[in-house]
Amino acid sequence: MTTVVSELADRAEITSLVSRYFSAIDDKRLDRATMEAVFTASGRLTRPNGASLVGPEAIAAGQSESFARFRATHHVSSDHVIDLDGDSARLRANLIAMHLWADQERDPNTLQTHFLAGGVLHAVVVSTARGWRLSELSLRNTWRTGSGYAAMLATGR
Repeated sequence: MTTVVSELADRAEITSLVSRYFSAIDDKRLDRATMEAVFTASGRLTRPNGASLVGPEAIAAGQSESFARFRATHHVSSDHVIDLDGDSARLRANLIAMHLWADQERDPNTLQTHFLAGGVLHAVVVSTARGWRLSELSLRNTWRTGSGYAAMLATGR
C-alpha cells in the first residue's frame, strides 16, 4: 500500500507542476522564484514554434515578454498521463489556451481580438531535493483559430 500511496503523491505533485506553470502565466506571475518552483536549474521550455528557453530566469523573462502582448490568457490542461520511472517521469497532457490580445497588439483591421489553440504537452520531470521539477516542457499545437497567430509565430515569441 505504501508504494501505491507514494506513486499517487508523485503523480499529484507532477500534475501540480503543470497547473502551477500555467497559473503563473494566467495570473501574470512569471517571475524567477515561481519558475524555480516549477523547473530545474537547467530546465528547458520549448515553445510551439520550436524556440527554446533554458533555466528559470530565462523562462521567466522570455515568457513575461511574450505574454505581455495579451490582456488575458486562460490555459486548461487535462488528461495527464504520467509514466513514473524511479526519480524521473514522462508526462503527456492536452492543453487548450485562450489568448486575448492587448488593444495595442491586436489587428485593427479585424473584429477578432483573440486566438484559441489546442495541443499536446510533453514533459520530462525529475525528482530533486526540493521535490519534482520539470527538466523539459514542450507544446505541439494541434489546432488554432482566431486572429494574429501567424504574426506571433513570425516574431518567434
